Amino acid sequence: MLKNLFSLNTSQTKRVFGLDVMRAIAILVVVDAHARVALGDYYSGAFWHQLIPDGVELFFVLSGFLIGGILIRSYEKKGRFDGDLLLNFWTRRWFRTLPNYYLVLGGLIAITLLRAWRSGLHHTLPAKGILIKYFFFLQNFASFVPDFFPETWSLAIEEWSYITLPLVLWIMHLVLPARWPRQRIVLVTILFVIIGTNLYRFITALQVPISAGELGYRGIVLARLDAISYGVLAAYAKQYFPTQWTSQQVRQRLLTVGIILTVLAAFSASIYILRFYVVSGIYPAYVFYKRTFYFPFIGLSMALVMPYMDGWRMAGGGWARFGIARAITHISLISYSMYLLNLTPIMMTVIEHFPTTSLTVGWLKVAIFWVLVVGLSTLLFKYFEKPVTELRDRISKKEPTLLTERKGERVNE
Repeated sequence: MLKNLFSLNTSQTKRVFGLDVMRAIAILVVVDAHARVALGDYYSGAFWHQLIPDGVELFFVLSGFLIGGILIRSYEKKGRFDGDLLLNFWTRRWFRTLPNYYLVLGGLIAITLLRAWRSGLHHTLPAKGILIKYFFFLQNFASFVPDFFPETWSLAIEEWSYITLPLVLWIMHLVLPARWPRQRIVLVTILFVIIGTNLYRFITALQVPISAGELGYRGIVLARLDAISYGVLAAYAKQYFPTQWTSQQVRQRLLTVGIILTVLAAFSASIYILRFYVVSGIYPAYVFYKRTFYFPFIGLSMALVMPYMDGWRMAGGGWARFGIARAITHISLISYSMYLLNLTPIMMTVIEHFPTTSLTVGWLKVAIFWVLVVGLSTLLFKYFEKPVTELRDRISKKEPTLLTERKGERVNE
């Protein structure tokens, strides 16, 4: 009975396994970071954590690759950019993300109000003006995200990227010379977003004193509109340079370089090496680096692994034999639900109500946390997220895929 309750019944043969691996790694890294909260003062840190890539940044690149590919193929198939293409693009993106988000957001608001009513105390929700911003993804548009549901900073960046990127492409399509090929227009669009956002960060980084710290750029929409564009750049390479993209030699070389650079980027920004910056007297340079060059560095390094992972179509050998592939696909499918549920709804609302009185208690809380995250996320995906996505397919036009995907594979959106 439990097996049927939690089974997703999804065929692995219709998915790109490498992209599932990337998404599973990204969400497991994010949830692992939040799981450490349960250990409290008993968490002593681990060196290997300093070498793990930022799961959220990996999500950004993967999302940019998938969504950017859809946008580019839609543009190429139609031969022009117009309102119908834009509306269909937004409809399909928002049916994929908004229902789950509003369900969890509404649930958190209801739980907070219910607890306040039962205790007779005033609720802990932010002021109405701030709370309303969450419904329009404005909670971190130009400043730090408030304490309430803080993990949504990254979703806000994605949602605004889904708005700005196609709008910029539409404008470029209208204002650039008509004789320009669509390939050039797409490239100009991607570079405009990347260069424009980096210039904004660079100029403000020069204007604000180093003593102000990193400025929280990582979680501010205006400073991160380029976040998914490095993945879109990979989608551009796949669309217009298929020979190089499918070259096994090129894929393996880029994978090696991408992994090395990603680890270096993670380590260069880690708490472990922060002491070295302070002792060596180069802490101001580190702060400037984290305001500016770190973001394109981590984005481009992760984008380099995309050709190899996109070419990893099927799970073979031990991956399939021992059920690892099925587990990875399962985690990939429920990753968005895991993202929404793990920190505030489960860790802060449930797990942290029990004090961590010892290391044993801490690890017990971690174990319960993981069980709840995977279990509840599976149920949320199966009985809400998946049906809503299927509804999307009935009311909007399916977007074009590459020829290799038309043979039975689909993009792991």
